Amino acid sequence: MVQPLSGQAIYVVLLRELIRYWRAKARIISSLAQSFFFLIVFGLGVGGFIGGVGSISYLSYLAPGIIGMGLIFGSVFSGVSVIFDRQFGFMKEMLIAPVSRTSIVLGKILGGALTASIQGVILMVVAAAMGAFAPSFMLVVGATAAIGVMLLITAGFVGLGVALGSMLKDFHAFQLLSTFVIWPLFMLSGVFFPIDVVSAPLQAAMLLDPMFYGVELLRWCLLGVGSPLLGPFGWLISLGVLVGFNALLIGIGTYIFARTQV
Repeated sequence: MVQPLSGQAIYVVLLRELIRYWRAKARIISSLAQSFFFLIVFGLGVGGFIGGVGSISYLSYLAPGIIGMGLIFGSVFSGVSVIFDRQFGFMKEMLIAPVSRTSIVLGKILGGALTASIQGVILMVVAAAMGAFAPSFMLVVGATAAIGVMLLITAGFVGLGVALGSMLKDFHAFQLLSTFVIWPLFMLSGVFFPIDVVSAPLQAAMLLDPMFYGVELLRWCLLGVGSPLLGPFGWLISLGVLVGFNALLIGIGTYIFARTQV
């Protein structure tokens, strides 16, 4: 018998992920410190040498990509909770509960997306304090839209993390594999250089990277500019790609988790 979705189960699992995140102070500090380091060294250091990208400073160009870095790392690594739950026996208790596994995995994905987006919001505030974004009413509107984009970016990558955590039983294997996946996605997202200035093979690789469209959408929200290669409706293209990516990865994560053996 197929069990229906349970809103209460989704809420409980989501709340547990939030509490776990809040208690992991070292995780919060280390992830924020890494992103802050990139902002300082590349935004102010390298940016002083480069000058700017188009009409904006290099710090402004870099900031949405660094926010994206915090989002992708935080969301994919949230999938490690699946391994911890399996090792400490909590997974067995969840799976024997009279609720569908889809409810459980959706709670995990929503919880992971929310916690990763919290990190993104903090980084956005820090970048604004460093002068990456010019204060204006439109920035307030764009920052509000950017929070929605952050949730959209993280949900798909949490689905990826849940899929990896469901397939692997060892934390170290998860860490190695997820890092192997994350770094190419991050480096090809256009965080350090615009897609318009690189060779055709690298452009093709960047266009296949879903994180590229996430960073593009954040730039549209926070700076009002995007890549000329995607044209004036680049934000709409990026939004469509992210929605499709979310649907695919959440579906894959749910499918693999539903067949997890404890």
